[in-house]
Amino acid sequence: MNEEMIFQQVNLIRQNTLKEIEHLSEEQADQRPEIFPNTIRWNLGHIYTVQNVMLSHFGGKNIDTPSRYLELFVPGTRPDEWQGEVPSLDELKQHLEEQPTKLKEALIGEMDEKAAKPFQSLSTVGEILNFTTYHEGLHVGTIKALKKANSLGK
Repeated sequence: MNEEMIFQQVNLIRQNTLKEIEHLSEEQADQRPEIFPNTIRWNLGHIYTVQNVMLSHFGGKNIDTPSRYLELFVPGTRPDEWQGEVPSLDELKQHLEEQPTKLKEALIGEMDEKAAKPFQSLSTVGEILNFTTYHEGLHVGTIKALKKANSLGK
């Protein structure tokens, strides 16, 4: 798979993610049925943050992530434990909309570069970026399940 195809996949998957949250309110983004540990807002922030962190930590690329996002959205965090302000849905959407372009600008021509640290069996920047699309898909599935569970509770 060539580099351009990977970036097309990132864009396609992100557009699907954003489509899932069209017309979503701030209140809906924070509903958490008892069987779920996290909310739609958390899943959106997690998608954004983990993609950046994986490319920074494992890929060795300088991908900027707001420090507050690291406190709120890395694995192991939960909305029930949040203190202080959290990003609005509009802020999260903006970051998610801009991220594919920013990643392409930062990573173009570097997909075959050896990663700073392998992630499991993934040893190139492109392999790590490609994995993040799988990760995003998992969380979009959770977002769909949250939407369904939330509508059943009304």
